[in-house]
Amino acid sequence: MRYSTLVASDVMRDGIALELHRHWQNQDNVVAEVFFSDEVGKWTLSTFDCDVPLELIEQLISEAKERLGRGAE
Repeated sequence: MRYSTLVASDVMRDGIALELHRHWQNQDNVVAEVFFSDEVGKWTLSTFDCDVPLELIEQLISEAKERLGRGAE
């Protein structure tokens, strides 16, 4: 099992996200997302129907603030 991240723009929600993808058994699933809403100026974290190790969530949040560069203060 391996993980990777992907920056994704979301026009419908008016913001940008850093997605955490899990690659396992020839499947690629989004397992978590840190989203910054341009509309409300806030960050949210979502996990999608699976357990995600805490250290990966911590890394995802840190990477999102660094790569997305919005409202990180």
